[in-house]
Amino acid sequence: MTITLITASFLGLLLIYLSFNVSKHRGRAKVSIGDGGDDQLAHAIRAHGNLIEFAPMALILLGLLEYQGLTPIIVIVLGAAFVLGRLMHGLTFGKFEGRNPYRFWGTILTWLVILIACVLGLLKGYHII
Repeated sequence: MTITLITASFLGLLLIYLSFNVSKHRGRAKVSIGDGGDDQLAHAIRAHGNLIEFAPMALILLGLLEYQGLTPIIVIVLGAAFVLGRLMHGLTFGKFEGRNPYRFWGTILTWLVILIACVLGLLKGYHII
């Protein structure tokens, strides 16, 4: 399960960065619980939380697809796309006035990876592929 391990490792590094960013903004705003009405802290909290909300499902699906012997290049592409999507979303959250194209496309990539992994999982689970 090397592909899943590498994907999880990249996501772990992103998690540490986003966690540090929350701590940094908590210190600056002097807020220990919640966001205290501070927009920058709220953005940091949501960027962190959004990764935490999506990463477990993606990693479970990727790991199971890899374990079930799905063609490795497909698992690699899905893992890389998920990491890219999470980077685009998490590193630019709250950095743009108005519409954020990186956050938008990061979200689309995230959803597509999970959707494709679900479909592949069902096909693999029912021995269609």
